[in-house]
Amino acid sequence: MTARGTAFLALWNDIERGREAEYDRWHTREHVPERVAAPGFRSGCRYVDRDHPVHRYFTLYELESLAALATPEYRDLLQHPTPWSAAMRPSFRNFLRAPCTVAHRAGFGRGASLAVMRLPGQPADGEAKGVLASLAEAPGVVALRLGRHEAQEPAPAWASSRAPDGPASFGSVLLIEALDRPSALRAFDAALTAFLPHGAAEIGGVYDLASIFPGEGARERLAHRRPGWDLAGDA
Repeated sequence: MTARGTAFLALWNDIERGREAEYDRWHTREHVPERVAAPGFRSGCRYVDRDHPVHRYFTLYELESLAALATPEYRDLLQHPTPWSAAMRPSFRNFLRAPCTVAHRAGFGRGASLAVMRLPGQPADGEAKGVLASLAEAPGVVALRLGRHEAQEPAPAWASSRAPDGPASFGSVLLIEALDRPSALRAFDAALTAFLPHGAAEIGGVYDLASIFPGEGARERLAHRRPGWDLAGDA
């Protein structure tokens, strides 16, 4: 699967200990599919790092543009959660949400592991292009994207569940698709050296792909749309 659209929504979170199995069922079978069914959403990828100390879960939504986050259908999802979603929300921990516009790309395709880095600012275009081009040639690297974090008001459902570093503490999100976890870890370290040469603390991590929706095209998206959504032209 190749990344599409001009924007993405990056989400980090943890979950209350003991609810991991239910979280995986809910997130895979209901939550991600109903989000991707909304207009302007193209796909949703679930990632996991069971050993991450703050964010064991990472979700990446591919968007046609950030306008996808302002549609009536998306607001409906936020303001009228399903009973299962409403029951899961109190168990979320360290939730962090980052809508981003894609500023730079290198390579193409999807990898089995994803290195994700939150950068404190927005690298200059020349620097960003050079670093991404260099990283794209590294063994095991599939593709890279640098997204510009577009600060927005927090989604109402999650306004009180921010991560310790807060959404205002970074300006960019770097995504590095890799063939496997060792390759992603090496690329993460190389990106850290390139973008944060003065020894800043690592911000992010390396995650393994857990699932992708949709798996078989538009029909799966249609099957998860809420009754009453008039989206005949969005198939």
